[in-house]
Amino acid sequence: MSKSVHRRRFLQASAISGATLLAGCSGQSRDGTESQQESESENETETSSPSMDESALPTAALSIPSLEFTFFARMENAFNQAISDGLIAEESTFYDSGNSQSAQISDVETAVSNDVDFLMISAITAEGVINAIEEANAAEIPVIAIDRNVAAGKTVTYVASDNVRLGERSTELCLEFMQQQSDAESYNILQLEGTPGASVTNDRGQGFQNVVNDSDNLTRLASQTGEFSTQQGLSVMEDFITQYGNEIDGVFCQNDLMGLGVHQALQNSNLDVPVTGIDGTEAWVNRFSENEFYGTIAQLPEKMVTESISQAKAHMAGEDVDDTIPIEGLRVTQENGSDYLDQYF
Repeated sequence: MSKSVHRRRFLQASAISGATLLAGCSGQSRDGTESQQESESENETETSSPSMDESALPTAALSIPSLEFTFFARMENAFNQAISDGLIAEESTFYDSGNSQSAQISDVETAVSNDVDFLMISAITAEGVINAIEEANAAEIPVIAIDRNVAAGKTVTYVASDNVRLGERSTELCLEFMQQQSDAESYNILQLEGTPGASVTNDRGQGFQNVVNDSDNLTRLASQTGEFSTQQGLSVMEDFITQYGNEIDGVFCQNDLMGLGVHQALQNSNLDVPVTGIDGTEAWVNRFSENEFYGTIAQLPEKMVTESISQAKAHMAGEDVDDTIPIEGLRVTQENGSDYLDQYF
């Protein structure tokens, strides 16, 4: 089915459904009494309507950086659930880029060539997929930026947590933990950053710096990229421990996976300092039961996917859509970690 035909069917579905209902209300004979034959015919039409609705479902594509991250695996689950729930067509496609910029570009180009009705993309870097998005724009395929924004190209909206605020909240939580652990005039904090150039890295880093700038008792000891990776987080933290040792009062990680690496490095060095992350991954939250001063600000990727689909449909139906759709994060500590895991995993 061509994109134009499919899109027309989607946009006309609600109108057709409404017309059917009106016909059911006005099915009368010339003498003012309802015709039983017409009523039965209309009932048959209503019974057969699910096939029409199925044909009207839009095809979607979702491209994510890597399923190495539990956060994006949860997006895949939500995407598949959306297919099962009849929110998008069965022909919709999920793309795992394997953290390869060239692979993500190729995946987006494939989605465009397949004439999907709309595209959702969480870009590896803000700059890396601009040309591919512009190809989607030229093909008149609506693009939704999800979780990570893009630097250029036309997008319908950006559905994500407020990553600046996530960075602020996680840094504030780390400071709170440091103050609970020890009474000091000032505290030294390390930052492990994510993928260089990614919008999420820039925003969370800005949030971290905002708190440092606004706090009289907080000093940035050092910042370095850990590439959002547990192994890189371990390596970077080992170097930090060698360089700073007991000067370290706390560690803010721009995602939970790096927190796992930091945890391992601290254990290996017999150091006990607060560590906070972002995302709310299962493996990281499981560490909270034995670590009072570990925490995270959890994102809700499932809600991001369903909201992105909803906004795409609204746009295709001619409705106005806000430029940004914020998804609120959830503070998770030892106090509510078990309840959080029970609800989302």
